[in-house]
Amino acid sequence: MQPLFTHNVLALGVLSISLLIWRVMETWVDIKTHHRLRTGIQRHDQGSYMLILCLMVFGILLGVLAAFKVPGTAITSANMFFFWLGILLIYAGIVLRFYAITVLGAFFTTKVAVATEQPVIEAGPYRLIRHPAYTGFFITLFGLGLSLTNWLSLLVIMGCALIGFSYRIQVEEQVLTAQLGQRYQEYMQRTKRLIPFVF
Repeated sequence: MQPLFTHNVLALGVLSISLLIWRVMETWVDIKTHHRLRTGIQRHDQGSYMLILCLMVFGILLGVLAAFKVPGTAITSANMFFFWLGILLIYAGIVLRFYAITVLGAFFTTKVAVATEQPVIEAGPYRLIRHPAYTGFFITLFGLGLSLTNWLSLLVIMGCALIGFSYRIQVEEQVLTAQLGQRYQEYMQRTKRLIPFVF
């Protein structure tokens, strides 16, 4: 069975517009990061940005390919429900990600970088989780996987994301611990990485 959007014009239009909105907002974040890094913030990325970028592109392309080439893993029961749930999650993830970015303000970059005198931010979603912008990204990707109405597509997209962000979080937390010291270590003890009270 082919993805729902291949034979539903409304679904195709909504999915296309949603992905365009997501891409435009991520481009805006990249531009903001470029300006911030030019101000002399020290980078400690260790290749994690490129790893995530490559895995994201690979995962999404492979997920879309799976949706067309592996019909045996298609979501056949309530596929309309799962498609619209996916669209809802795409927007929920975007909102959470950009809320987290807004709370972090001038200290947010898409590269691992620490500014001089950077504080430990504990406002908004940072009260419960250390990486809410990544959580938002995961929710958006989960939504994309569901909107392709194929279980294998969902697995591939989320699997690639988990590999990339696992490395990124490890790099980021090592840098923040080294730069911010005990303040960040205490913050880590009070919070979870991605899911409040769970993980």
